[in-house]
Amino acid sequence: MNSSHIFILLVATFASFSASQALERPKERDSNVRHGKICIGTNGRMSVPSNREHHYRNLRDRYTNCTYVDGNLELTWLQDENLDLSFLEHIREVTGYVLISHVDVRRIILPSLQIVRGRTLFKLTVQDDEFALIVTLSKMHNLEMPALRDILRGSVGILNNYNLCHIKTIQWDEIITG
Repeated sequence: MNSSHIFILLVATFASFSASQALERPKERDSNVRHGKICIGTNGRMSVPSNREHHYRNLRDRYTNCTYVDGNLELTWLQDENLDLSFLEHIREVTGYVLISHVDVRRIILPSLQIVRGRTLFKLTVQDDEFALIVTLSKMHNLEMPALRDILRGSVGILNNYNLCHIKTIQWDEIITG
C-alpha cells in the first residue's frame, strides 16, 4: 500500500469515527436529562460581572442540560430582555439558594424546579431573614416555577421588583416546609 492509500484510509476511518461520535452525542444528552446531570452552583452573590456577555455564556454553559445544582443558582445581571434562558428548563433541584437579581428578561421559567434545599442561605445586610429564594431589583414581568413544591430551609424574599405581579397570590406556607 502506498502512502496516498494509507492517507485515504485514515481519513475515511476518522470520518467514520467522527460520524459515529456525532450520532451518540444526542443520546448522551438525552440520557443526562432523563437520569440527571449534576452542575456546580455559583457563589458570586450580587457582584457585578466585568463582561455581561461572557457572564451570560458562562451561565448557559454551566446549566445547559443540568438537572441538579450542587450549590446556589444565581441568575444576576441579565439585563438584555431578549436573552434566551431556556437552558434552565431541566433544573429540578438546588441544594443552596436561588437568587434572581438585576434580571430584565421579561419572563423567567423554571418549569422543572421542584425543590430548593436551602443548605446555604442568602442573607441581606439590611434584614435578619435568610433566604432560600430571593428575587430582587429585577424588571421581569413573569417568574414561573409551576413544579416548585418544597423549600426545605429558609424563607422567600420578593423585594423591589417593579413589574412582577401575582406574588401575593402564592400560598408560600404550602411550599416552605422548613
